[in-house]
Amino acid sequence: MLSPSTIKQLLTDASRTIDRLDADVLLAHVLGKPREFLISHNTDQVGFLNVRKFNLLVQKRAQHYPAAQLIGTKGFFGYDFEVNKHTLIPRPDTELLVSLTLDEMQNAECRMQNVILIDVGTGSGCIPIAISKSLTHYPLPLTLYATDISKNALLVAKRNAKKYNVDITFKQGNLLEPFLQTFNIHNSKFIICANLPYLTNEQFTTEPSIQHEPKSALVADNEGLALYEELLKQIQSLISSLQSPITAFFEIDPTQSSAMTSLIKTYFPDATVEIKKDLAGLDRIVHIQLTS
Repeated sequence: MLSPSTIKQLLTDASRTIDRLDADVLLAHVLGKPREFLISHNTDQVGFLNVRKFNLLVQKRAQHYPAAQLIGTKGFFGYDFEVNKHTLIPRPDTELLVSLTLDEMQNAECRMQNVILIDVGTGSGCIPIAISKSLTHYPLPLTLYATDISKNALLVAKRNAKKYNVDITFKQGNLLEPFLQTFNIHNSKFIICANLPYLTNEQFTTEPSIQHEPKSALVADNEGLALYEELLKQIQSLISSLQSPITAFFEIDPTQSSAMTSLIKTYFPDATVEIKKDLAGLDRIVHIQLTS
């Protein structure tokens, strides 16, 4: 007969094969309790079925399945988002993109006109949802759009938007493609956010921690810049039809800042390009001001 297991025993055993923080997250998920519960109830016994569920999750985490994918949620910008095998797991680095976009929206120019925000490659929808929820105390005329090539990812994004009661028009398609023939809105401030795949195939194959996430959401050709180049071409078409300036925020790998700047200047020689650093002091977000 199996001896009963306590919370403390389970966490101690799991910590031999996975990170203790991950063990806490997984056990709290299995028990349906906050992590604080584990500390105050560490001598509580855990039922056999929950022990089995927990041990299976620990085995998967030891095989480099992301903890967020195993529990189905990930915190981002103070909100919990549903994630699964079809979506990229939100990273803390991407919170800088949200913060910079919010700063842009608070300037005088934005507050005097309608704002159209398009999140390209939205995945879980975390970027436009976090932006919208953060504007609760600073209301402005804002229309949200989001695109993704993956139908399954859009289903997740729609559920997250519904959970937080955020009105977003979702379009399935390649980058800005859904808007190139039908987008006829004028006299507005346009902001494009994009956290597109920017890793190389070599980076993907040598990093076990990301190999259970969708490769299509992480890897791009041309040293990771192929999709951003395609997006810039599409923006050229869009900006000429809108005849309005566009502000864009792109997340990149820190090694790509010089190449990205050159790429932008190829398509928009008069663009204003700024590289913003993350909390680690690494180049992370490209801030672009484009004119028609």
